[in-house]
Amino acid sequence: MDGNGGLTPVQQRVVVDLMARDQPRPTFDPSVSHDLRTELESALAPLADQVAAPPVWVRKHTLAAVHTCEANYVAEQEWDGWSVPAAQGEVSHRAIQLSVAEAGEVPPLDLVDHAMEELGANQTGSLGWFLATLPSAARAELRAKAGNAVSTFLECWPPLPAAWWPRTELPVRVDLCDGRIVLAGKIDLALGRARGDEARCLFVDLKTGGRYAAHLDDLRFYALVQAVRVGVPPFRVASYYLDSASFAVEDVTVETLEIAVRRTVDGVRKIVELAGGTRPPVVTPCPRCRYCRIRDTCEGARAWEEAQSGEV
Repeated sequence: MDGNGGLTPVQQRVVVDLMARDQPRPTFDPSVSHDLRTELESALAPLADQVAAPPVWVRKHTLAAVHTCEANYVAEQEWDGWSVPAAQGEVSHRAIQLSVAEAGEVPPLDLVDHAMEELGANQTGSLGWFLATLPSAARAELRAKAGNAVSTFLECWPPLPAAWWPRTELPVRVDLCDGRIVLAGKIDLALGRARGDEARCLFVDLKTGGRYAAHLDDLRFYALVQAVRVGVPPFRVASYYLDSASFAVEDVTVETLEIAVRRTVDGVRKIVELAGGTRPPVVTPCPRCRYCRIRDTCEGARAWEEAQSGEV
């Protein structure tokens, strides 16, 4: 342990392979922010003209949903309220946020309890009401699973000193086309900051469960928003999978930002068209069929189930 500063092997991999500590950082031309904003607004202007108040808010989940299956995206516009798994994610992230800000070591379940107390006390939001009225058995389940996620983070990640500029649940947004279209997100974990035109920031999405191709698209979207917002993108984006203590990384380049621009514009086009009812949503059989609210009546869900069972 003394040879690597007291870090476990998995923590050392985070420092060396994910954070790329002591490795050179890329620089970006100062015009990148202006060029990306101009490209976005030029492409989105005809769509923005079709938008009445309030503005169209575009987030990573919105883009992932509308690109995966438009029928599912439309169906999921109706809000069913909070569930234990969804609340667990919010509690886990808030507890991890507290772990980064707290001085000294705090047991994971104590962090979870603090997070649940804080979120439950906010009765102006639906999550607060959900937590405050949750039956004891469901509350214990949520507490245990959130505790597992926080424990895994603390076990797998090195301590994050203040000098690394750690920020959790970092909100980022860019207003486009006179505020009629808003690109927004919340970064699970951000480390470092730009220095002049040198990219020195790392964005990390903390995940439970398996890997999906859309995770990379989510991170490219965050990099795009940051590039337009600050003028310099993060040097790297990463998904960290808590269950397996593994990660997937991508270094940010102008090319990846351009990919994010095209995907964002295409997603906004779909969102605006579907909201305006100018065409019916396209049905795409996919893993979302397993929990889609219209799976009992959708041909796509039936096709997905048949494909999974090996039927022609």
